[in-house]
Amino acid sequence: MSLGKRIINRIKRIVNPPPFREKIVVKTIDSSDRRKSPPCFLIGVYRSGTTLLRFVLDSHSNIAVPPETNFLYEMADIYRSEWVRKGLAGAGVDEEGMRNLLKDFSANILDSYAIVKDKGRWIDKTPAYTDILDFLNFLYGDESKFIMLYRHGLDVANSLAGMYERNDLAGPAKMFADNLTGSPKVIFARYWAEQCEKMICFEESHPDQCHRIHYESFASEPQKHLPPLFEFLGEPWEPEVLKFNDKQHDFGLQDSHIAATSKFTPRTKTYKTWNKTELSEALIFASETLQKLGYDEEN
Repeated sequence: MSLGKRIINRIKRIVNPPPFREKIVVKTIDSSDRRKSPPCFLIGVYRSGTTLLRFVLDSHSNIAVPPETNFLYEMADIYRSEWVRKGLAGAGVDEEGMRNLLKDFSANILDSYAIVKDKGRWIDKTPAYTDILDFLNFLYGDESKFIMLYRHGLDVANSLAGMYERNDLAGPAKMFADNLTGSPKVIFARYWAEQCEKMICFEESHPDQCHRIHYESFASEPQKHLPPLFEFLGEPWEPEVLKFNDKQHDFGLQDSHIAATSKFTPRTKTYKTWNKTELSEALIFASETLQKLGYDEEN
């Protein structure tokens, strides 16, 4: 390029600069600005409809529900590690001090998100948190609330197996399957049962903090089954949440297909295509849990 053209192009860039792009900055907040509503967690095994319910909750005028946060899963290791506890004790941090520090850190992140969204409270929806219910309760105590979402275990297993076979699965569910051999459908039926048993056990120990809801119920009859959930949360019912895809939602680690969903369309009995061997083997692990949750084994 000639010197003359370079000079002309430089002048053009000065006269017509590229459009300014605002830089997004995550800000921390002072403890006095924190939201006063009870912390809440949406708990459910992967592929149980947690993203659909997240969009519904996030559509409420007072509730902010970010994409899966995951960070509390790793923080739980600090809580559970005797080695870390001893190290912190040497620095003058006892168990209560550790709880307060971890709570402040996590609450700052989630409270900041709610404030940015101009909402009064947050709900954290992260399927992996089925493994750390004890830690969440240790962190936030009796003030915390838990939405316990269940879906038929064989439908969950069918969906997880498909993702696993497409190499489209990550996190604890993938690690569980990687450590076992056999049919992915059977493996994930076992995974579902083990995770749901943790949820059921927690519900039994903390009944006042938990609200149970089934994917099949709220996806089939949302106007019947969703208002009691908002009552549990202490939030007024807003029919507009049923038009969840008319609202803006942040995207992150979640089911990408939900972005194109505009109505409640439950997917059930997807496991009906399984062969008899896979079905019978899966039920060895899932049958008892299915019965506890009110599901017929194959219906």
